[in-house]
Amino acid sequence: MTSTDTVMTRSPLTLDDVPALTALMNRIDVADELGEPAEEPSIREWLTMPGLDLSEDTLALRDGDELIGFAAVDVHTSLDRDGRVRCQLMGGVDPAHRRQGLGAELFEWAESRAAQLAAERHSAEADAIFRVSGGRDPDLDAREDAPLTGGADVRPLIERRGYRRARSWLVMVRDLPGAALPSFEREQVQVIAPEHDHAEATRLAHIDAFDDHWGSAPVPPERWNIWWSSHTARRELSSIALDAEGTVLAYVITSEDKPGVLHIALVGTRPGARGRGLARAVIARTLAAAADAGYAKAELEVDAESLTGATRLYDALGFARDAVYGTFEKPVGRLV
Repeated sequence: MTSTDTVMTRSPLTLDDVPALTALMNRIDVADELGEPAEEPSIREWLTMPGLDLSEDTLALRDGDELIGFAAVDVHTSLDRDGRVRCQLMGGVDPAHRRQGLGAELFEWAESRAAQLAAERHSAEADAIFRVSGGRDPDLDAREDAPLTGGADVRPLIERRGYRRARSWLVMVRDLPGAALPSFEREQVQVIAPEHDHAEATRLAHIDAFDDHWGSAPVPPERWNIWWSSHTARRELSSIALDAEGTVLAYVITSEDKPGVLHIALVGTRPGARGRGLARAVIARTLAAAADAGYAKAELEVDAESLTGATRLYDALGFARDAVYGTFEKPVGRLV
């Protein structure tokens, strides 16, 4: 070994890794054309998310002092609507260090840790499912011989490991202010920006609204409160529809992940309140408030296979398709 050789080490992530992890994720973002740049405050919030034990649930690969790869697992504390344990696997390898087997190594570790953690959290028999992002779908140029582009570099690896596409997500974008938005007036329903004290009422509305959605599971209060109060949250641009008793019937939760673009992170309507135009009303209020605040665009992701008609609603409100991302899953059967 020469004096310039380095040694590959493996250890858990720590909060001291926030700058290096942010830089690594941004290198991956550029190489895979994801369009999702990371910021240090967001990465710090993620690493301090309730339920994530950095010492047990993360792994970092280091080439000397340089962070070149990572993995993390997030096992939900509740079963999803199909009675499964949802295990989210996350990670990445520096583009300069790919094709060396590091991605496969990280997957081996993540799957093993996810299975162990799922068994610990769910003592009763339950089917587990591993879930990973397949990145952005490749775009095909108009020429038949044009190369595929986009962030699909990970797909050959996950497909070899038995993952199959389970869902597609449309990224939809709307220019602001854009076309005129519908007005909403309904007796005994108030559409406002939520206050801090609306956090729990909105969480309960979200659980009710997403109970019939694919892959959903209840969000615990401690995790919801992180989302509600994160540094990117834009509560003044979020919207809720309240009935006369103060129950949240519909909601829009927003954040600013990219400068000048309002991200509509969550939209939902309680099943018993659907068909009344409430989703349209809360989205319209949010878009108008965003335009008044000087935002140039609004964006959101929607389940392309949802049966709720959300895509048609967003089309009607002036959103246009911008990209498609895939979620891949691997069933792993019973834990005990």
